[in-house]
Amino acid sequence: MTTRPDVADDVVVDFDHHSDAFNANQQIINAELRQRCPVAWNENYDGFWYLSSYDAVSQSARDGDTFAHKYEPNADDGVDYQGEMGIPRPEGQPALGIGEVDGPYHLALRHALAPFLSPGAVDRMRPFMEQSAHWFLDQKAKGGEMDLVLDYASPVPAILTMKLMGLPYDNWHLYATLFHSVMAVPQDSEEYTSAIAKVPAMMEEVIEYAATRRANPKDDLTSFLIQFEFDGKRLDDAQLLNILWNLIAGGVDTTTSQTALTLRHLGTHPELRQQLIDQPELFRTATDEFLRYFSVNTSLSRTVARDVDLGGQHLRKNDKVIISWLAANHDEREFERADKVVLDRAPNRHVAFGLGPHRCIGSHLARVMSEVMVKAVLDRIPDYEVDLSGVHQYMGNPSMTGLGTLPVTFSPAESRQTPRPW
Repeated sequence: MTTRPDVADDVVVDFDHHSDAFNANQQIINAELRQRCPVAWNENYDGFWYLSSYDAVSQSARDGDTFAHKYEPNADDGVDYQGEMGIPRPEGQPALGIGEVDGPYHLALRHALAPFLSPGAVDRMRPFMEQSAHWFLDQKAKGGEMDLVLDYASPVPAILTMKLMGLPYDNWHLYATLFHSVMAVPQDSEEYTSAIAKVPAMMEEVIEYAATRRANPKDDLTSFLIQFEFDGKRLDDAQLLNILWNLIAGGVDTTTSQTALTLRHLGTHPELRQQLIDQPELFRTATDEFLRYFSVNTSLSRTVARDVDLGGQHLRKNDKVIISWLAANHDEREFERADKVVLDRAPNRHVAFGLGPHRCIGSHLARVMSEVMVKAVLDRIPDYEVDLSGVHQYMGNPSMTGLGTLPVTFSPAESRQTPRPW
């Protein structure tokens, strides 16, 4: 029986979305929910709605006024906005400057940042991406073995993020390690505690770096944000830090996860790998298909700002909601053979980057970066074999999936002596 009288018993579900069991069986659970109750009520963590159908996810994601994203506990408008259920915000960790704001400020930020992340801007960065990818592969080519996460898929996005932000390249490994550790290990582990403990010092470093850009602005995103104005005022340190932190976090580990999962799948499905090698023109549709299939940002939390009916259920103001991008991207009603990777799938209306006002502003960059990194691996070490015993999957993370490690072996290859691009 549900403790909430306005919710029918047949839409009540009981799972812990923070657990390893849910992580390991998420696709099975989602498939069952899409059939039985695509808008389901879960009484764990003080109760929340779980959306698993493409229709319910799309409708809620596009309605930012009703399904609000901002993080403002005890807000003046009477809505108690909160973050992910069951994950308290670590002490000292900032709000996500773009991800957790709504309204005119959010729209102004997106509009201001768009030129830096437009398709044209991303295309101009492609040569740097390609050179970086091949440089890191050069470091391991002769040895015949490497970890495609730690030696490759983690460093390359970190280097590119440093370039985009104007941050010192020498510190790429600090950012890559911190964000990768926070995502890859359970929140109750010592590794997570150790990583989170480093957050305040790194935030202080970001603010100190921003101060140098105030005195000596360059042609980079940090310098632009320092000069950005909203309502006639420039950003204060807290606002600037929130935005920079959001951009760094979004740029460092999400593409790492997407690339690693793609390379593992291609390494364990040789027919798909060969198809992509033989038909490189498929890389564009294949990249979107892997985005759909894995949906590394698996879910998103929202707060209901006003009563609304959705999928036959009545959601009340202040209810918490989890939008499952992963479940929506495997909805059989929207995607034929949804449980299969179809390299030439078209059209492909996946929601891996979200929908509506909070759609990932870095989607063009993420798509091209993953394509470049996967293509470089198939070009340089096409016969790589995955050591499945050494693969570490993210566990206990309710909002993101990925690989902590991906050890592979391959036929030793000559280094191309790619010049280091930074």
